[in-house]
Amino acid sequence: MLRWLSIQGLALVESLTLEFGPGLNVLTGETGAGKSIVIGAIGLLLGDRADAAWLRTGADRGFVEGTFDLSGRPDLLEAVRALDIEPEEDRVVIRRELLADGRSRALVNGRTTLLAPLRALGGFLVDLHGQHEHQQLLSPERQADFFDRWAGTDAARDALDAERTRLMEARRTLAAERSRWESDLENEARLREDAEELAQADLREDEEAVLRRERERLKHRERLLTGISESAAALLDDDRGAAAMLKRSARGLRPVAEADEGLRPLAEEAEELLERAADLGNRLENERERLLEEPLDLDSLEARLDRIHRLKRKYGVDVPELIVLARDLASRLQSIAPSRDDLLQREQAHADALKQYDRRLAGLIEARRKQTPAFEREVGARLARLGFGSAALQVGIDDRESVRAASESGPRVDPAPIPGLHFGFQPNAGELVRPLHRIASGGELSRVMLAVKSMMAERDRVAVLVFDEVDQGIGGSVAEEVGALLRHLSEPRQVICITHLPMIAAFGSQHFVVSKSARGGRTSTTVTELSGEERVEEVARLLAGARATATTRAQATELLRAASKGSRASSPAARPATRGRTPAKRRAKGAA
Repeated sequence: MLRWLSIQGLALVESLTLEFGPGLNVLTGETGAGKSIVIGAIGLLLGDRADAAWLRTGADRGFVEGTFDLSGRPDLLEAVRALDIEPEEDRVVIRRELLADGRSRALVNGRTTLLAPLRALGGFLVDLHGQHEHQQLLSPERQADFFDRWAGTDAARDALDAERTRLMEARRTLAAERSRWESDLENEARLREDAEELAQADLREDEEAVLRRERERLKHRERLLTGISESAAALLDDDRGAAAMLKRSARGLRPVAEADEGLRPLAEEAEELLERAADLGNRLENERERLLEEPLDLDSLEARLDRIHRLKRKYGVDVPELIVLARDLASRLQSIAPSRDDLLQREQAHADALKQYDRRLAGLIEARRKQTPAFEREVGARLARLGFGSAALQVGIDDRESVRAASESGPRVDPAPIPGLHFGFQPNAGELVRPLHRIASGGELSRVMLAVKSMMAERDRVAVLVFDEVDQGIGGSVAEEVGALLRHLSEPRQVICITHLPMIAAFGSQHFVVSKSARGGRTSTTVTELSGEERVEEVARLLAGARATATTRAQATELLRAASKGSRASSPAARPATRGRTPAKRRAKGAA
């Protein structure tokens, strides 16, 4: 439950700390006193959008902080830990800070967090029913959500929705693969021709550059022969060649090297130069012989280059890409037949998955149908206790599209849509059942929402229910029924309710009054917890306004006594357990 709520520097609040208790906590006060500030502050804790306009005039910063006590709720503690939040002594402290420049930050147990995880956390802790939330009942999506959560079919619906998304994605993938396979099949002849052409070409990555160099060499063959022959002759001529001259030089150095050891290195170098010159000359002769014997096949070389150029022009890529294309075409040709078999198998698996989906969808629709009578009976009973007499809420399942899709003849690739729900409202017996948005007024919608929310709350695990002015458009005995219902809802969880009606306020386990006053030229909001005679006075004020008399005080005392004893049933199905507790008087800290 929300144990403490602290508000600093927001709207009309300078500094305020509230200590809520278990059960039903009611807040009353004059219109405009600032009751909505408390609800707005709780909304900020749940991740509502923060705005600098929230700040108190003249304040450069403000904050709201709430302490949630989850002791005795292992289910909520587990859910909180699943969000990577570790409660401290089974408590979670949420803080929202606002700055004048529009910036804000959120902290959970002292750690900064983003709004998305904060909203996820808030969804476990608090269900806040604002003044206009009953309008949600007009949305078919929200109607389906309300019903499925009550009926316990929301998990099955969510699983089906995720499965439908997966099947739709699988269908798109299969469609793309079939389109490609059919395209390959239609173009198989062209693919095979291209593959054979590239395979026969047997291209090598550096072949074009090698061929270009070879062509240049063959074009200058005569000049190459002349140069090599002249070089060889200059080395190997018997009389004037370099080898002959080096031979004479080496022969002259041999005897003198024998006489002078210091000249031996020179003689050895001369011998080495002679050997190298002779070797170079021999190699030049060999190269000349090779050129003379080599066939002059310039035409075939030009033809090969021309073939490469034609392939490059045809496919619009260079030789390396042509080699990759050849491998890809060969692979596609090899996979056409096997890919067809694999595609057929996967399409059959998809069809089988669709049938399984249809069976689960039919199971969801059947589960909804089975739960519908109980839902309608329970809502009807609660509506009767809330002043509607013979009003009824009917649930319609919009499954025509799903049934049509499931009964289609021939192969189907798309999963049938999950049917929606719509609520029909019959305000009085004998009248036509019409869509809720066409017949219900704001006050009627508010009570219908309370009936639905009260049913859901008995199944939900949320720790705190907050109702802002749920008493719109009601009064008298209906208001007493609403108060009894709120008291009943507060037995397993905490309920916080803003109300203008004494019949509802009387059912509170704790009663707070919100007021505002001016001091030093500034207006501030204060919240005080009431007990004893102060509470009698506040209920009397709600009954008669400022003209409270001994009679209205007696009426207020009777209202409080009757509510405390649980003289009226708190729900269509059961009477509430009476708390019978008069809270000790506490005042909000820091009243301005």
